[in-house]
Amino acid sequence: MSRQAWRSVSLAVALALLAGCQTLPSWMVVQRKAQVTDYQHFDNAPIARAVSPWALPVQSDDLRWPRGQSPAEMAAWAEANGTQALLVLQRGRVVYEGYFNGFARDSIGTSFSVAKSFVSVLLGIAIAEGRIAGIDEPITRYLPELLGNDPRFVAITLRHLLKMRSGIAFDESYDTPFSEAARFYLASSLPAQVAKLHIAGPPDQAYSYQSGDTQLLAMALERAIGQRLAAYAQARLWQPMGAEFDASWSLDSAASGVTKGFCCLNARAIDLARFGQLVLQGGQRDGRAIIPADWLRASTAAQSLAGNTDIARRNVEARGGRYEAFYAWQWRRAPLPSNGATPAEAIQPGPDVYAQGLLGQYVYVAPKAEMVVVRLGTRRGDVFWAGWMGNLARLNP
Repeated sequence: MSRQAWRSVSLAVALALLAGCQTLPSWMVVQRKAQVTDYQHFDNAPIARAVSPWALPVQSDDLRWPRGQSPAEMAAWAEANGTQALLVLQRGRVVYEGYFNGFARDSIGTSFSVAKSFVSVLLGIAIAEGRIAGIDEPITRYLPELLGNDPRFVAITLRHLLKMRSGIAFDESYDTPFSEAARFYLASSLPAQVAKLHIAGPPDQAYSYQSGDTQLLAMALERAIGQRLAAYAQARLWQPMGAEFDASWSLDSAASGVTKGFCCLNARAIDLARFGQLVLQGGQRDGRAIIPADWLRASTAAQSLAGNTDIARRNVEARGGRYEAFYAWQWRRAPLPSNGATPAEAIQPGPDVYAQGLLGQYVYVAPKAEMVVVRLGTRRGDVFWAGWMGNLARLNP
């Protein structure tokens, strides 16, 4: 099929959707897929910057780049692969800061699913404050309306949702407006979408990455704290960590006012780097504990086998493939390099953890190299960015 014919079919399908089920806004008809500028179409809750930003010294180093590239070659390669921002912090210093494709230091980037790791952090803070008793609380304690969907929702705990092992039926497809992921992304009422969720099977039987699990966590958290995630993030995380710029978190709509917790935190790359540095420092800044250290350790750890020999219990994604990773509590942990020689059942988690979002948004934390890498982009390109960042950290110990 020619490109013109494909466009005609796509437009016809989109118009039919608009006429039939009213699920697709007009701006999505035009662009046909999620883009990094989508936050401009959403209602957004503000997150104010800190009065005194966390100063990050700048000291450009001659980094060794993967692929043996020179700095100029790396920059051209990154730009050609859709990169907008690439920042490297090492030992608390900005050692590389580059912007491409019309992006600048004060340009707003959207996180997509990097926001999931923020939800995890805020949940840990809320538990430390006593707002939530613990992660083994049933989701129905905070969202009792789920019992109207199916009484079996009472068996799903916050822990199951954190691990993406809820047993909820959820289509994470991004190439169709009929999937739950698309409906959640475009919905003007997330509670109305949540009311349609149903159970596929018992919890903790299998890992299944799905944004619906994070959205339920975010909604439970907002119920527990009695305010929007943006306000809570501002008071407990964004300002205490010394963010330089304002940020925002997209809502389903101004009328509904529910945060799109599974995605859509909008911020500048340098502040995402500060977030990564805070994680690298065990949640502390200037001797103040902002994120509980024990929560960070637990939430970024690879799932334990706990005496079970089934590798599936460890939430291993893309097992044996290029994108292999351990999924923790809304974070990913990179495996140790195996050079393809290690059987899937024998892979082990390495020390590096990262937050990852659609189109190649990353906050990567490499403790051994004391390094944080942030990448924002309009597309992922043919690059496994987490693997590239791991190589960068190993090349610059």
